[in-house]
Amino acid sequence: MNGIIDKMNCKKCKRIGSLTIRKEHVYCNDCFMTNINHKFRACIGKNKILSSNEKVLICVTGGQSSTVLMDLVFNGLSQENHKKLRISPIFLHLTGFGKKDDLKAAEIVINQCRKYNFNVYVVNICKFHLQGGNTLPNVNCLSEISNYTENDLRTNLNDILCKMTPTTKSDVETKIKHDNFIRIAKELKCNYVFTAETTTTLAVNLLSNLSIGRGSQVEDDIGFCDKRDKNIKVLRPMKDITEEELQHYIKIRDLIHISVKDIKFNSLQSVIKHFVKDLHENFPATVSTICKTADKIGCLEQTEKRCQFCKSSFNVKRNKITAVDATNFSRTMSNFLPSNNTTSTMSTLQMSTDDSTVNLSMFPFLDDHFCYCCSRNYLEGGFEDISQIVNNIVD
Repeated sequence: MNGIIDKMNCKKCKRIGSLTIRKEHVYCNDCFMTNINHKFRACIGKNKILSSNEKVLICVTGGQSSTVLMDLVFNGLSQENHKKLRISPIFLHLTGFGKKDDLKAAEIVINQCRKYNFNVYVVNICKFHLQGGNTLPNVNCLSEISNYTENDLRTNLNDILCKMTPTTKSDVETKIKHDNFIRIAKELKCNYVFTAETTTTLAVNLLSNLSIGRGSQVEDDIGFCDKRDKNIKVLRPMKDITEEELQHYIKIRDLIHISVKDIKFNSLQSVIKHFVKDLHENFPATVSTICKTADKIGCLEQTEKRCQFCKSSFNVKRNKITAVDATNFSRTMSNFLPSNNTTSTMSTLQMSTDDSTVNLSMFPFLDDHFCYCCSRNYLEGGFEDISQIVNNIVD
């Protein structure tokens, strides 16, 4: 009988529990909330990156994870002196990807920030690009958002994204958002950016990265700190919190949020997300195991030469022929008539690496302007020249 009672009691205070995590850990509401706040603060503290009173740009969407992030930041700022979270937060919400619930998401974010008395910038990403990134409206009312008409969305950005498959579109949108986080942080003189990825999100991102050819970028895309920009660090302070814990947190705090679908339907990323969630249902250690594996994956030696789109370092020291080389070789050969003359064939291959015939390659501008994945995205987008993706999408 005692064993049954113990299973119903909070593992911290031994009172009657109210919720169960990973089908085995029972908590009461108070101990659960304390534990989540500790995970959040510990993730920031153990990495020892932030200094006191740093200006931090916090990116929010109105969704589940960013709603919890905002609440955790507010709680941290409300603590007593020795426990207080010593940052100066500025909140950012990006809109303008043509989603039907853009206005609703903006309303949710603005109301959330009003509740906590936070400043928030609501920025239409298309208009921001059209104006060269010189205007950042500090939104306190919805009139400024409604002024962004549908015509603002019919820009090169959305025209390009519409040509892509759901998998590529999800990847490109993620990189565009990341680039704008950096650009806006620089304008607001913030050295750090907070994003709201959870352990569950990062587990999905890890497997997605490996499947689309971004395996060499795992440390920056999945780790606590993204250091690709020399001046701005992107931090993930919720990387130790799962989606299951978020749902309990929101229920206890009675927080209002919307359902944000960052992953495109029928994309490879959505398939991986469903796979991870289904597996996690029966094997609760799935997500944590995947993320712990990511922490052990090394990174490439950082070089000055970087991808012009995602800003990742190139793997320029490839001493062996890779699968990319083999695929590229096959693609190049298939574009020419067969020849018995070896010299002629070799000279043709040499010529095919020139920029003038780069469209014959399956991976245009690989290791010259783009990394492997961005090179494939460039090809799929149907760009006529490299300036389209470099100048029209990112600075």
